[in-house]
Amino acid sequence: MIRLFITLPVIVALIVFAACNQAPVELSWLEWKWTSSPGVLALLVAALFYATGSASVWIVVLRQMRRARRAEQELRTLRARLPENDVTTPRTPGLASAPASSPMVQAYAAGQATPAQPAPVAEGTAVTESPVTPERPPAS
Repeated sequence: MIRLFITLPVIVALIVFAACNQAPVELSWLEWKWTSSPGVLALLVAALFYATGSASVWIVVLRQMRRARRAEQELRTLRARLPENDVTTPRTPGLASAPASSPMVQAYAAGQATPAQPAPVAEGTAVTESPVTPERPPAS
């Protein structure tokens, strides 16, 4: 949509320029000479630049599409190699992604529950439970 707001005024300006400048003018470039309208020349140059820009964008798009296809093929290959698909490899249930030396895995393997530790309270945060305080002696 943004491209439309940029492209449309440029195209309209080129058409207005071509309509206003219809008188033939002798043009030369190096040794070549020809007679043409400046408006037609401007439209031809704009069309040439548009085609060049489109071609360069498509080169990049095609390269990205090729990379995406290769990545999808690699993903399919890696998924086919997953140990879940291999019947001969036994999987241990539970905390298989944690390191074997971690206390959680060791406690799970031993069938013991790990004691829950209270979460540290950061400074400046509200405490939801009232702190335990010793009873005061009655005031006399």
